[in-house]
Amino acid sequence: MDHQQLVLAVRYLHVAAMATTFGGALLITWLAWRLPAARIVDVALRYEQLFWLAIGVLVMTGVGNLGAFGDGLPAPASGWGRAFIAKLVLIAALLIVSLPRSLAVARMAATSASGAGVRSIYTATSGLLAGIVALALELAHG
Repeated sequence: MDHQQLVLAVRYLHVAAMATTFGGALLITWLAWRLPAARIVDVALRYEQLFWLAIGVLVMTGVGNLGAFGDGLPAPASGWGRAFIAKLVLIAALLIVSLPRSLAVARMAATSASGAGVRSIYTATSGLLAGIVALALELAHG
């Protein structure tokens, strides 16, 4: 595999992992607003497993993308650089709120809790992911 194929594969994995993360969060949010709270917990628990796997892939491929394009990236003081820093801040916020979210869902599943609060935590997760995707699009096309 030559360098260009590797770069393309890393970029593809990055986009696929984000699609899994964001699409899954949107699906859980949509279901949480339509199903009784007790029915959504099992689906949310499965999503949490996929979420952390996808986050691992996103971090690894994000670092790979930076390595592939590092020398050609604009300076942090540029508009692109500020958007990139904003994306990193949103990613940090996502990770900070995701651990308690995952623990809460696991606790709900273990105790057969009602699932109250699932709507709000996944709506917030979807909002953070939407912001990250918006910034990623700006970075890719800006």
